Parts: sequence; C-alpha cells; structure tokens
Amino acid sequence: MNRKIILLLSLVSSTYFFAQSIEGKVIDLQNKPAPETEVLITKADIKFSAITDENGMFKIPLKEDGNYILEIIKDGVKTNSENITVKGNSKKDIQLKEAPVEQKLEGVTLTAKKKLFERKVDRLVFNVENSVASQGIDAVEALAKTPMVRATDDAISIAGKSNVAVMINDRLLNLNGQELINYLKTIRSDDILKIEVITTPPAKYEAEGKSGLINIVLKKNSSLGWNGSIQTSGSSYWGRPTTSTRSGATFNYQGEKLSITSNLSIGDNYWENRSYNYLTGTTDNNYWKTNSTNINNYRYKGGGLKGEYKINDKNLVGFNYNYSFSNPIERGGSKASIFDKDGYLDVASNFNNRNRRNIHNASAFYDVKIDSSGSKLSLTANMMLNNSNARNFYNTITSDIVSTFANPVSEYRIYSGQADLEKNFGKIKTEAGLKYTKIKNDSEFNFFNIENDQYILNTKRTNTFFYNEQNYAAYASANFKINDKWDAKAGLRYEYTTLEGISMNDDSSAKIKYGKLFPTAYISYKPNESNAFSINYSRRISRPYFGNLNPFKFYVSELEYSTGNPYLLPSFSDNMEFGYVLNNNFNVTLYYNKTKDDWDRIQVVEGKSKYSIVKNFFNEDQTGINISYNYNKLKWLESNVFVNAFYSKTKSYDPTAIAAPKGYSANFNVDNNFFLNKSKTLTLMLGLWSNLPNRDGNTYYFANTSVYTGMKLNLMEKKLLINLYVNDILNTNRNKGIEYYPNYDVEYYNKGITRNLYLSVTYKFGNNNVKGATKEVKFEESKRAGGGN
Repeated sequence: MNRKIILLLSLVSSTYFFAQSIEGKVIDLQNKPAPETEVLITKADIKFSAITDENGMFKIPLKEDGNYILEIIKDGVKTNSENITVKGNSKKDIQLKEAPVEQKLEGVTLTAKKKLFERKVDRLVFNVENSVASQGIDAVEALAKTPMVRATDDAISIAGKSNVAVMINDRLLNLNGQELINYLKTIRSDDILKIEVITTPPAKYEAEGKSGLINIVLKKNSSLGWNGSIQTSGSSYWGRPTTSTRSGATFNYQGEKLSITSNLSIGDNYWENRSYNYLTGTTDNNYWKTNSTNINNYRYKGGGLKGEYKINDKNLVGFNYNYSFSNPIERGGSKASIFDKDGYLDVASNFNNRNRRNIHNASAFYDVKIDSSGSKLSLTANMMLNNSNARNFYNTITSDIVSTFANPVSEYRIYSGQADLEKNFGKIKTEAGLKYTKIKNDSEFNFFNIENDQYILNTKRTNTFFYNEQNYAAYASANFKINDKWDAKAGLRYEYTTLEGISMNDDSSAKIKYGKLFPTAYISYKPNESNAFSINYSRRISRPYFGNLNPFKFYVSELEYSTGNPYLLPSFSDNMEFGYVLNNNFNVTLYYNKTKDDWDRIQVVEGKSKYSIVKNFFNEDQTGINISYNYNKLKWLESNVFVNAFYSKTKSYDPTAIAAPKGYSANFNVDNNFFLNKSKTLTLMLGLWSNLPNRDGNTYYFANTSVYTGMKLNLMEKKLLINLYVNDILNTNRNKGIEYYPNYDVEYYNKGITRNLYLSVTYKFGNNNVKGATKEVKFEESKRAGGGN
C-alpha cells in the first residue's frame, strides 16, 4: 500500500497541470470513516493513487476525462473494484465491501491475501493485525512473534544486534530495562497495526547504539468515545512458596480535538539465581572459585499520562509524562576458595541491599503541517530525572568478620530539544533536523566500616563523581521514488560530543571531544507483488552507559569489587544488509557488521584482590543470514519460524584479554499456534528457542535452549482475554561460558528460576475502536542511564 505514497505526493504538488479530479469519502461497514485506505484509479498503464486521511477523505487529480477502473485496497486486501467515468471534477463516496474481491484468471478464482511481511526501503514490516496468532496478547508477546526479534519478560533484541530501542508511532519510548517491559505489557496486540524492524536506522534517528530500532505502529482512532482495560498476571515457581505478580489499568479518551491516554501498573517480581565463577590459572596452579546465590524482590509501581490537542487540521500539540518508582530488595551470599603462592584461603560473604529509585520522564511536542503535500515541522522537548539512593550491607567472613555499609546516591539529569522538518518535492521526500542534548550526572559513594555497631566513614573508599556531556546533532536525508519498482534513500548525520568526568577523591578528570559523520544509504527493488529486494548501509556509534564511566569501587566483599572506567571510549560499527521477501511471508536477510573499539567487562586478579572493569579491547567482524517464515496455509495452524546463522571473528588489542576463538553459530525460534475452534478464540501454543555455542569479545558462550507451551482464550467478543503459559518446561534455560585471559580462564554459570507457570487475565470495556493519544516522542538518550556496574 505504501508504495504509492510518493506518487501521490508528486501528483498533489503538481495539481495545477490537472483540470480533472475525483474526490470523496470512504466508509466501512459501520458507516464510519476508513482512514489509511488506498484509492487506486487506473486507465491503460497509467495509475493514480491516494491514501484516505483520518476522516476517510481522498482527492486524486487526473490528466483527462474518460473511463477509469476504481479500486479500494484496505490493509493489503482489495475490497472494491468498479468502472467509473470521470468528467471534470467528480465526487464519489464509497463503502468498503465485507470480503476481498475475487478475481478470475483462466477459470481459476484468486482471492487477494493480506500481507504479513513487507519489505520497505529501510525496514521490514510485520503486519500484526493480519496474524491471527498475534491477537489477544500484549505487546511483548507480539514482539516475540515478529521476524528477527526475540522478546522475553527480561529483554528485547534483534538478531545480529547487541541491543535494541523501541518506538511507538515513530517516537522513541523514554524507558529502558524493566520499566520498558512493564509499559509494553499495558499495550494490547489488538491495538497494534504493525511492527517495523529497522536494522539499519536512517539518518533521522540517533546514531547511538549498534542496535536496531523497533517501531510499534498503533491503529488510528476511528471513533469518538472512551475505553479502558484492567489486567492482572502472576507467575508461580516450582518448589518455591512465592509468586511474582503484576496488575495494571489503562484508560483512553478520544474527542473531536482532545485525546488522552493514561496507564497505571504495580508489581512485585521475585527472582532467584544460582551461579558460579571459577577462575583457573593456565600458567600456574592458582585458582579463585566462587559459588553464589542471589534472591531479588523487585517491587515497583508507575503510571503515565499522554495528551494530544488538535488545534485545527494543521496544528497538533501534546505531552507525555511517565513516572516509575522501584524499591528492590536483593540479598544473597557466596563462598570462595582461593589458592595462590601464599597458600589456601576460604572466604564467605553475604549481603543485604535495598534501593529506592524514582524516574520522571516528560516530553512535549508541537506539529504543524506546512503544505498540502504532507510536509510537516515538529518541535520537541524532553526531560528525564533519575534519582536513586541505595543502602547496601556486606559481611566478609574469613578468620574474622568484616562488616561494611555502602550508600551510593545518584542523580541523572537529561534535557534535549529538537526540530524535525519533513518536506516533499514531488517524487522526492526530504527530512532534516537539529538536536541538542545535555546530560548531567552527580554521584556520591559513601563507604563505612561497621565496628561495634558504629558507622565509621572510610575516606579511601568514599568518592564523588561529576559527569557532564553535551551532544549537538544535525541530519538530512532524501527518499526518491525512481519508479513503481525502485526506491532509493540516502542520508547523512553529524554528531559532535563534549564530555567531562571529574573524580573528587583522587582529584582526576577526563575530557573528551569528538565529532563524527554517520552516512546511511538504501535501495529497494520490487519487480512484482511476490518479490521484494533491498540493500542498505549505515554507520553507528555506541557510547558507554554512565555507570560504566563511574570510577567508584563497588565492593561485594573485602576482596572483590567492580569499577567503571572514566576513560572508556565509544565504539563504531559499519553495517551492511541485503534483504529479500517472497510472497509476503518469507524473509531472508544477509548481513555484515564490522565493529571497532568495542568494550566489555573483564576480570583482573591482583594478589588477594579480584575486580572487574570495563575496557575497550577488541574489534569484531560478523557475517550472517537470518530467515523468517510464516506458515498459515492450514485453517487450524499458524507457525512462525526464525533462524539466524552467523560467523564471527574477534581480535583483541589489549594484552590483558584474549579474543575468543573465531567460528560459526546460530540461533532459532519456532512458535506454533493451534486454533482449537472455528472462531479461533481458543488457541494452543507450543514453541521453543535455542542458541548454539557462540562467541563475543573474549567470551565463549555455551548452547542454551528453552521449550514453552500454553493456552489462549478470548471470551465476550474478545473483551475478556485469558492466557496461561508454562515457560521453560524442561528447565534448561541458563547462561554458561568461558572468558579467556593470558594467565587464566574464567568459567561461569548462571541459572535462574526460569521454569514457571504464568497466568494473565485482561478485561476490556468501552469502545474498542478508541485508541486515545497515540503519539510518542523520541528521547534516545534516556536508555543510556541504564546498564552500569
């Protein structure tokens, strides 16, 4: 459908050449406006097209009077087709037909089929509303069914990418980590039109991150009124007397000018983890072997409010505010056996940590349409306040007991402003913009020794760290529709960064300035409706998380700590892809990534002390292929298969770490949905995912796999949704690997309570066609406040 948009823009911009036109309104079966519907006018080999606006209106200028074929295409399905006669300026209103139009060709009846995958010039599109298996679930579960994407309750990733950012309606969410997952669980898949996977983001978006982008496009409002939903869910763990719970509510209002969306959520997540870290000498008999247990109770609550006000047909203003509060409790212990030239030592330790974290995200925007061809100017302002205050108690037990207390306090402040201009010139669509970002982080780390119940300040381990960063960015890009089969897009982004980190305790500072260009280029070719090809290139930057720059020493015992590195530099990557989509349900992507000055956390032993620090130490090349296929030929089955195979080669330039051996690897996911009744309201789900052994930096990762199953039930005309899952049935999901160093190797193992029974119940009320305020605002820098030590 979108392949005609640029042609429309060209026609609109040159209407003064055209003396005839046809205009009207398209409505659905309920006599409501049908927005984003394609109206196609054909005469001989000449085609004219338009997309209906939010009121279902369209207008198409024509070169001459005469007889034409008028066709209506909704969501990839041809619903109407008729012959019309145009004389002068004609008016015609159209109502969508219920079923796709059947076409007969040499005695064979063909029915237009809804597209599931679409390859655009710079992204792969998964049409969620065309997948029955993707209905009646939340946004996280819908992402798990999206080609190239892996989504769990812990993280979201794209194949071949180290991390990912998520947008709603082309606006980046101001959330990361658990806050992002919690928010996405408030979005129902029934409200999602499509999910766009952008593996090489164009110049319009931040150059930050080796990751790609995921853009969740919500369905547009087709009705006035209100609706809401309430949802509750919980997980039960085998052999443990506790559960994780989450409850939430949403409310949407749509008026003629005002739209409002709000959400509330509260949760109490339980997590238990067993791990070991075995450091063994390769040039001597030294070792440092640690076994640990960790129990985490992550308690949170949050809410959000969005509003949009349509001043008139050209001007729109709005705001977005999100707040989250978390009060996690973490406790655990470890036992270590240490052997070196001085002999053998047994060390035990335990900890009890509490944290209080408040996050405020606020954004405001103003959009103005500057002409009739779709050109637009957007002004946006963003702010994030992130405050945390932790109280951490540690005991180290050898022949004596050493007790300590740490009080890390952190305040992040991020402010940004930007202007984005979209201007259309016939077949050419251009974008340009400016952005300024200021980042400020003040951190205190207060460390105390506890003696006879007295807290004594340890000035050697206490520190204050100030961090300031400013980013200036400008970009320009152009999208050119060469003809009906070829599209091209190119862009250039420039970013200039200044940063300074000051450590008060050791009176040291680091100042860094750099400016870089980030080009992007795309070409797509669609010879027919069954085949689509694309090739693209982009250059990216990965800046360190703030926590990885902080030189504080976070002690977990008297002998072990982790620390940041104020001299950590950004890494840069070059990315190339070749994509192919067959029959709108089979996707193949070949890719190559080259990363320079990448970083990771490495382990260092110095005498009777062991610590980890983040360092730039390796370059990496990765070449791969990923394949996605949706099988839906049987009425009772829809299956999604995804395979990603790749070859990676790492080179370490730091003598303290050895690169993992080069080699091949793969990961795959199979998701099956069996529909148990004709209305497809009762579904049995069965699937698995697996990672074969792979390597990255100085780490070799062992294979990992998980099997899951469940039931999905929709009742009361899909107002009541009940989902029941069993995750990791075989209890095989764990992390295991080996890190390589010149004088020792480190084998690690990490196993959480991944096998659980999950139940969720959602009830929707009100007008389901109301979506409320759907616009989000880009704020890429907010995710850099995550991570850390």
